Amino acid sequence: MLKSRHTLMPHMPEALRAVVRKFTKPREDAPLAFLPTVYADRDVAEGVKIPVNNASVRKCDDARVREEGQFLARQERWEDLSSRIQEADRARAKSASGSSIAELLLFGGRADVVAAAEHALLHGQPAKDANFLGGIEDMELMLTEYPEDYALALTVAHMHIDIGWAWRGHGALATLPQENREAFKAHFRRATEIMDGFCVHELDSPALSAARCALLPAQEHPGDCVADDFEDLIDLDPNNPRHMRALGNYLLPAWYGSYQKLDLEARRTAARTYDLWGAGGYAWVWFDAILSDPDCLAHMDAEYFLDSVFDILERQTDQNTANLMAAQVYCAWQASRQAYLEGGTSGAQATVLRKGFEDIVHKYLREVHPLVWGHAEYGFDNRNRSISLERLALKGTDLALNAVAQPFRKMIEQGLTIHIGPEGITEIHP
Repeated sequence: MLKSRHTLMPHMPEALRAVVRKFTKPREDAPLAFLPTVYADRDVAEGVKIPVNNASVRKCDDARVREEGQFLARQERWEDLSSRIQEADRARAKSASGSSIAELLLFGGRADVVAAAEHALLHGQPAKDANFLGGIEDMELMLTEYPEDYALALTVAHMHIDIGWAWRGHGALATLPQENREAFKAHFRRATEIMDGFCVHELDSPALSAARCALLPAQEHPGDCVADDFEDLIDLDPNNPRHMRALGNYLLPAWYGSYQKLDLEARRTAARTYDLWGAGGYAWVWFDAILSDPDCLAHMDAEYFLDSVFDILERQTDQNTANLMAAQVYCAWQASRQAYLEGGTSGAQATVLRKGFEDIVHKYLREVHPLVWGHAEYGFDNRNRSISLERLALKGTDLALNAVAQPFRKMIEQGLTIHIGPEGITEIHP
């Protein structure tokens, strides 16, 4: 049984005690910019018949694991939650979508407190019956009950990181109100204090290493250590491409790097992970960066990028990966095509990317995963919470069916129907 939360407050840092009692609406983020996409005519899109797998729209593995973590936290079964997190962390276990099981459990373990905090900060007051302050205090008190448990420490540290982001928003830090900026820094400082008690390498923990990378936004000079911190993480868990994707995003000029540094680290990552991915590390590092910032295309080696995409597809043959690569290359092709039409670049890169997309469709894509395509059009920007999964899936289905039709456009216009399925591609004559 936990002690009364009122005994906790003396243990919390003074700055943090001050900020958790205040509510203010964070800075409104700018609307998301869509990547340029070109749709085929609807009649052409209807000429392709391909299975649409909506299982990812229904409750998926990720949701079930998050709910498991949330259930254990609600029941205060902290030792069970810790055991599950540590087991998954040691095994480098991933869900069908490629998400870290340990990260999903950690998310569930803090979900209620973070949701209450986000509601309070968005609306200026807690939701009805929500115990925002008490939730933070109870989590901190739980940590005093299990001071040597790194999995529970990570749960509380991530809680502070998430609440820090809720205060900060995603605009420029310099433009935030002083109160929001101080709260952001206070929560990140507290997360750092918690994690300083544990050694990543002694525990052989990718989850701890990933959390240290998550603290980069609050450091004074994050650009000095971003590559080294992520190198440690990727070396601990090279089979998980999410770490490589996060590295590329952090190396964008809008964060802590430059296009030149991004390309260099993509090549270094590909070399270090060659035994597992071939050249695939190059594509994984560029993956989210390209979709977040189309200006990346002018600095990326498109032919090497496609070589690395096909290395990934040869090693990871599931349809989720095929959809990821098809959606990413398609959106990159359209962005490159748009840049060419606007006179900013030559058409050579767009031609290379178009050919790469067509090869993926012909050789690897056998069903459509709507959420993958829906997220791709947003640049895989998970900050956008205004669109439900159902709406996102509808957008993704529309984008995917139009995209997949384009390699067969001339054939469809001649009256053929293209069937794509597990056995391959079949042309049906009228």
